[in-house]
Amino acid sequence: MEPDGRNQKRITFTDKHHFITGIDNSRRYIVTSRAEIDTDGPQGLGDEDRRALWVIDLETGEETRLTDIDNHAEGDSFTPDGEWIVFLMKLEGEEQSDIYKIRREGTNLTRLTNTQTVVEGDPEWSHSGEEIVFTYLDAETPRFVLKKMNITGGDIVEVYDGGDGPSNYYFPPGNYDPSWSPDDEWIVYERMMSNQSENWGNGVWHIFNVRRNGTGNTNLSEAGGHTAWAEFLPSFSPDGEFIVFSAYYKAPDPQNSLDDVLVMDSSSGSVMRLTTHPASDKYPVWIY
Repeated sequence: MEPDGRNQKRITFTDKHHFITGIDNSRRYIVTSRAEIDTDGPQGLGDEDRRALWVIDLETGEETRLTDIDNHAEGDSFTPDGEWIVFLMKLEGEEQSDIYKIRREGTNLTRLTNTQTVVEGDPEWSHSGEEIVFTYLDAETPRFVLKKMNITGGDIVEVYDGGDGPSNYYFPPGNYDPSWSPDDEWIVYERMMSNQSENWGNGVWHIFNVRRNGTGNTNLSEAGGHTAWAEFLPSFSPDGEFIVFSAYYKAPDPQNSLDDVLVMDSSSGSVMRLTTHPASDKYPVWIY
């Protein structure tokens, strides 16, 4: 859709459930994760704990599966030239996820991390194409911290911790879904602030912005005055002035409830709502 919410266009017409989506700079290829195993569960959405990585060619309509359906894979980030995709994958029989990269056509699968006792995920390629930011959790620091590495999996350094925080059955405490600013100087991410029953059981999540060196951490949800929502998957606009994200908010007055895509000012945190229809709108990413 357009940045103001107009001209929404449906891309997929399947009985599968699509998650976490990204698009390359040419605007031709979409990467998405798709639940492959049909179940008898509600709405026939498939096995959400086992997803394969797919590429959709918007010019031809062709859809190509990149990873084995026996594994669980998820990612949304292309290299600037659109030739590679970075993603997390948990192999069948393994307990933890690692970070991989693969060429867009499905060749040259490369494992970037191999840590059996560490959970690594949410990888995002920098706009320079030279770094990858990701989330990292181990037993010594049992919360997700932000780290970055080079594109071969080396030179891993911590970007930002943020300390302990709330958690629930599905999400350990810490930082999630990092995304680079256009100049690669800032990283935007979300963090759980409350694990109570707010917002249809999602709790409260805020969006933060931090410099690549770990300084200047700012709670944008607090700055913008929208502190009661569950906010996810922030993504910068090409000029760095705005951040698109999705939010849940179960308001005391149902007329003010949200399950929508919004845009916030990257400095002030002030928001504009882009979708208002009854459908559940989420997983947004800005198209460059």
